[in-house]
Amino acid sequence: MACKVPLQSGIRHNDAYAWSKNAVLRIEALSEQQVFSELQEVMEGRNYSWHSINELLKGLLDQGDLKFTVVDGDVLFEWNNLCDEKREWERKGRLSHSCAEFNRDCLVNLMILPFQAGLSLEGEFFIRSN
Repeated sequence: MACKVPLQSGIRHNDAYAWSKNAVLRIEALSEQQVFSELQEVMEGRNYSWHSINELLKGLLDQGDLKFTVVDGDVLFEWNNLCDEKREWERKGRLSHSCAEFNRDCLVNLMILPFQAGLSLEGEFFIRSN
């Protein structure tokens, strides 16, 4: 999915695309245990600022720069799904599915959705991957 809004803070689209592509490649190379370990850290709020990313996305929505649709792949639709998974984690200490592929998809989405939304530098600031 291409960025829906102009990238902020002077970062070029190619830079954000390259970062996202590298993040996906890195996650795809991880073992199932490594994926789960990183996902657990994100779900517990370590090296990931759920609140800050949510506020930035909310600001883009309020400004009309993002639209919410119920289409699979839509940034806000996917973000809401991830937030549902976070709530599931907080209640039960696990995600809604115990599938390695699902875990990997969640981790990929958690890393790239801020960039897909056009958050660029702000998104990178709130995500510190290994």
